Amino acid sequence: MKTFFAITVAVAASICLNYSLYLQKIAVDALPRVKLKLSWALVRSFITNIPWLKAQGFNVLGFALYMTALAFAPVSIVEPIIAAGVALLAYLAIRNLGERPGRLDMYAIAGSILGVILLGVSLAEGLPEDQLHDPLELWAFAAAAVLLSVVVPLVMRRRGESSLGTGLGVSAGLLMGIAAVFSRLLMGNFSGKWYLWIVACIATYLPGFIVLQAALQRGMAVVVAPVYNGLMEFVPILVGMIALNERFPDSFALSVIRVIAFVIILACTVILSRRAEETDGDGGGKEAGGAECATRDGAF
Repeated sequence: MKTFFAITVAVAASICLNYSLYLQKIAVDALPRVKLKLSWALVRSFITNIPWLKAQGFNVLGFALYMTALAFAPVSIVEPIIAAGVALLAYLAIRNLGERPGRLDMYAIAGSILGVILLGVSLAEGLPEDQLHDPLELWAFAAAAVLLSVVVPLVMRRRGESSLGTGLGVSAGLLMGIAAVFSRLLMGNFSGKWYLWIVACIATYLPGFIVLQAALQRGMAVVVAPVYNGLMEFVPILVGMIALNERFPDSFALSVIRVIAFVIILACTVILSRRAEETDGDGGGKEAGGAECATRDGAF
């Protein structure tokens, strides 16, 4: 019963969060560009924009459901379910935003969904119980995720607008992924240090949220979102297995299925990241008559 409840709540959270991403993509294209240096004028343009606020309403609801799921299930299980909602986002973006991903993009999106399905199959033995195995490992992973979130966009910005959007999507995924780990620690009150996990959550969620807005302004939703979602699930999977001691199933067959699921999800994320570079200069992969992403000047 606990397993069914946790999965059901995670699915509902996934729908809300990914629908919010779709609404945010529509809203941010009409807003000023998010840059490294924030100003009150920029912040005010966002918090007074009704479509963007509507998107945040679904975001808050999804986040509340997401935190509830984390109270009952390990982060390495909840995150892939959350990321599976990218299928809804892809459908809405293709149908309503005029985005035209290539065949390889569609295969990668389908592969991401397949990876989540296989992950669900690997849960046949039930949900594992996690515990904080080694704090040093946790903070080492957190530091690595933050460092990569800074380096990747700086490298990819040289390759063009779409690549910068993807790089920012990678950055947001890394930050949100490690924030998900801190959220699990907060909800479980690990080591009785809830105050520490609250600070860690804010320090990773807030910049991750801001970077995500910038990513959606610069890249196609059908490319940015899978990359963002893929890393947002891969980081908790990796950290959960090593730092939180989230063990594999006792069954060898189920363990193999889980490994295959992890590999598929990661591979599809890499494919979508590389494909983003190929769309530079062709209208962002959209039809000529489709809605175009904003092309205002200004570097992130």
